[in-house]
Amino acid sequence: MPEKYIQNTSTDREKDIKTNYIDLACSLLGGKVLSCSDEFFAEAENLIKREKPVRDPSRFTDRGAWYDGWETRRHNHSYDWVIIKLAFAGTIDAFDIDTSYFNGNHPPAANVEGCHSPDKDPVPGDDTFWVEILPRVDLGPSASHYFKAQTPNSRQCYTHVRLNIYPDGGVARFRVYGNVRPIWPRDKRATIDLAFIGNGGQVVACSDQHFGAKDNILLPGRGKDMSGGWETKRSRVPGHCDWIIVRLGAPGHLKDAEIDTAYFKGNFPESVMLDGCFSDLEIPDDTTEWENILPRSKLGPDKQHYFRLKETRWQFSHVRMTMYPDGGIKRLRLFGQLALTNNGETNGHSVDSHNTSSSYAIDAAPLTNDQFAAYGQVIEAFAESNLNSPFAMSITHGIRVTPANQGTARKYNHIAKAANFRQSAITQDGKLISKAEQNICLYHCQPTTEFPFKLKLLERHLYSSQAFIPLDGSSEGYLVIVCLNGQDDKPDLSTLRAFVGSSKQGINYFPGVWHHPMIALKQVTDFVCLVHESGVTEEDCEEIAIDDNITIKLPGPIDYNN
Repeated sequence: MPEKYIQNTSTDREKDIKTNYIDLACSLLGGKVLSCSDEFFAEAENLIKREKPVRDPSRFTDRGAWYDGWETRRHNHSYDWVIIKLAFAGTIDAFDIDTSYFNGNHPPAANVEGCHSPDKDPVPGDDTFWVEILPRVDLGPSASHYFKAQTPNSRQCYTHVRLNIYPDGGVARFRVYGNVRPIWPRDKRATIDLAFIGNGGQVVACSDQHFGAKDNILLPGRGKDMSGGWETKRSRVPGHCDWIIVRLGAPGHLKDAEIDTAYFKGNFPESVMLDGCFSDLEIPDDTTEWENILPRSKLGPDKQHYFRLKETRWQFSHVRMTMYPDGGIKRLRLFGQLALTNNGETNGHSVDSHNTSSSYAIDAAPLTNDQFAAYGQVIEAFAESNLNSPFAMSITHGIRVTPANQGTARKYNHIAKAANFRQSAITQDGKLISKAEQNICLYHCQPTTEFPFKLKLLERHLYSSQAFIPLDGSSEGYLVIVCLNGQDDKPDLSTLRAFVGSSKQGINYFPGVWHHPMIALKQVTDFVCLVHESGVTEEDCEEIAIDDNITIKLPGPIDYNN
């Protein structure tokens, strides 16, 4: 039996939505239209846009008036439908079927069905078992129709929904409000972003959100402009600070934090501080004891900042980020491991056990100088306020920057070191090792289609560094997987890390660092490579198979160019 839903037209519904739910179908989070019966007048993908619908009466297409929504052709004798894959598996508590600006061409009625199909996407006519969630309801012209379950927080988990309209017409937006049902890895060593909205993280309180909503800070990717972050009003009182409290998707032990100020260039905070606590309350009260996990640390403009957190044996359920004195932050990511109960189970919210993974999962983090320092160097330009003098030293990177080209350029000196340990033939362990020469070559890399990415091998260049620089500034980035050498002269998998590099970043591996061959993302990418080789394959490059079942995960949809 479908749950009972009631239509809610009260003015407090916006507060109810923002406080308790997320739109599981939203394309910004990763929701996707898979198929539909018809979209003759307007595309179905418009249904799940985050932006509110708009109307331009003067705009026409070759098929008629333009509408910001999904509109099917006339004279359907049955009904039209659209199948949507939710951004995250979750429970559903409310729907909004919005017919804004569709007046005279709106559908008179609709219903919603759902299914739980984590292993495959349903296709029309297959054996997917659909259940009715929202029974058939009446719709009116140019209006929002909000239906909320009378018994919220059903235990039923859904991965896909199907909106049916009777018999045809146009719908501007379709919102599916609910809560994420996290899918945790079975491997207890896995490092995951416990604050990520897709893992059940939620902002439960903040001091101010005058210019940018607090919930933006846990979204995937880096957005496209300043509008998609958390931004407070300007403070006028000395000693002011703003704060935000995040309830983690489940209690855990935190290791690293990423604080991203993307697009905030003149309005980023001077510094931030992180504190953690464990509380059974949704919002920790005034009696809660907080433990500092990141001392007050400086931030810069339009930049990803990666911090190693204080080591502690305590587990945390909430994290408070304090920024001084005010400003904007795009994203907050908190990486760690799930806390376990005495019987080895996850100590937190409900888990969808149907589709857990037996893999040892590694989360890829943004590529930064600090985090890559043990494995090599990041080749990139950077902007800092102290670089205005003719001869300046970067505070963050320790690189000398000098003017060049008659003052039209800045030269970043010794940004990476090309190493060649075989400038002449050498003898090692009684074996003659051939002389190596510089080889500037180009790799034309096809993008991977395997996600999560399964690690099958690593390679190293024992006698040479190896640099890769992407040529195409419009490419979608690349995945870097690195590992240090162990005492047994094999990869030490406890040091295995994965990073996502942008098209504006190059990398230089230290000699002897184990790494995976280049992994392009989304599109073909050309890389210029600088390495020293002798032509003797076993001396130039050593490969080793990885027998462990290790996968690399990207943390949600990523805007690689941003």
